Amino acid sequence: MTPAVFLATHRLFTRDEFAVVVRSRGRAEATVDSHLARWRRQGRITRIKRGVFARVDPRPAAEGASPDFIALASRMAPDAAVAYHTALEAHGHALSVFERLTFVTWTKAKPSSFQRRRFVPVRPPSPLLAANRGEPWIERADRAGIEIRVTTLERTVADVLARPDLAGGIDEVWRSVFSVTALDLGALEEYVTLLGSGTLVAKVGFFLEARREELVVPAPLLERLRARVPRGPVFMERSRGGRLVARWALIVPFGQLRSGGEHAA
Repeated sequence: MTPAVFLATHRLFTRDEFAVVVRSRGRAEATVDSHLARWRRQGRITRIKRGVFARVDPRPAAEGASPDFIALASRMAPDAAVAYHTALEAHGHALSVFERLTFVTWTKAKPSSFQRRRFVPVRPPSPLLAANRGEPWIERADRAGIEIRVTTLERTVADVLARPDLAGGIDEVWRSVFSVTALDLGALEEYVTLLGSGTLVAKVGFFLEARREELVVPAPLLERLRARVPRGPVFMERSRGGRLVARWALIVPFGQLRSGGEHAA
């Protein structure tokens, strides 16, 4: 593939991705930066951040000249995967669209901004470090011809319940996860077990019990989760009041009791 063909077929790319093409043609490493510098002078690409570029297409804004921001978030670090609320958006289950996009990475990436969007890195939960850095719970998806890395739906559901602050708050989270119609319950249980958080067990257990008919949740799974709930009450979201759901040792905001089914209280 020539550099010209690469640019014509990549609306969003990293320096490393382009360097692979240049090296495959037997060219020196300096050729990578010379091409990038020339394309920038010509106005053919714009730099999002160091090492990340978007092609500039001469089209009116009404035709979608802006890059796909979710795809862009997945390029913000070599190992980036869109996560939390941004993953809900990628999976088609977010209630709202945010201008703040979140990705997980083990690198020391810093927050950055582009076209009024904020790209925020989050370090994954530490137990994932020993589990192949969490790669079993990351998948690849296509967004209009751009491949992205995104946390699996099962991991995303658990992550936003664990950290509603990274997904717009518990009301946004609850309504979003309630739109999920199918889950790999084995993968979800494996992920929750690996993280080892009793609070997360309580939240996921309460959610699965509220959706047990729609998601076909087996009773033994709920019993396994109930056996690992915390001894003392924990909050669905600490800043909110609520009602204690004793069998999950979980203090749940009244809104969740209504939308989640009052049978869970």
